[in-house]
Amino acid sequence: VREWKKNEEKIMDMPKDKCALRTRLKKWQALKNNVENWVLENRQNGLIVTRNCVRLFALKWAKINPHESENFKATVSWCSRFMARKNLVLREKTKVSQKLPKDLDSKLLSFQKYIIELRKKKEYLLSQIGNMDETPVMFDMIGNKTIDLKGVKSVNVTTTGHEKSHFTVALSCLADGTKLKPMVIFKRKTFPKFNFPKGIFVHVHEKGWMGENCTKLW
Repeated sequence: VREWKKNEEKIMDMPKDKCALRTRLKKWQALKNNVENWVLENRQNGLIVTRNCVRLFALKWAKINPHESENFKATVSWCSRFMARKNLVLREKTKVSQKLPKDLDSKLLSFQKYIIELRKKKEYLLSQIGNMDETPVMFDMIGNKTIDLKGVKSVNVTTTGHEKSHFTVALSCLADGTKLKPMVIFKRKTFPKFNFPKGIFVHVHEKGWMGENCTKLW
């Protein structure tokens, strides 16, 4: 404001329809261009690019080219401004979505009535009723989000080829609130020679999923 007051007459004489006195040069332009090219090249190859990856690459480039990146710090705010200028956004990997059935509510209600009637007939305790679900867990955990150009319809991600290799995890909660230990099932005949953490139940199965014997052991 003090500088404005000193140059008040000069400022008042300037044309109002022009961007006058804007003499500041863009900083680290070469660095930004190289980072942008690196992001686009990686995305063309289907590789995941995160915000942290962008910042780390920018710092690495700045160390190699100190004359082009004086006083550069790859802060979070810098990364946000860089992405906004280059029309880059954080995207999620596209996939085919699974639609729920239209009669889902009626099926849930029918199943609930069946369980209530069965419990009355057999006189099951709450501790004898449980909800169990098993899900595959991939050995190669691939991220779902990557930086890409705004408006791109298809966001593809290249994998290592082992994304389908997995083990099974079964979780269960009983009707009385008891939570059973998570069961980890490996697709093999012999137990792996590892020291597993406490609090989980480890088992093996030829096909790699929960079978009748697994349920009884659990």
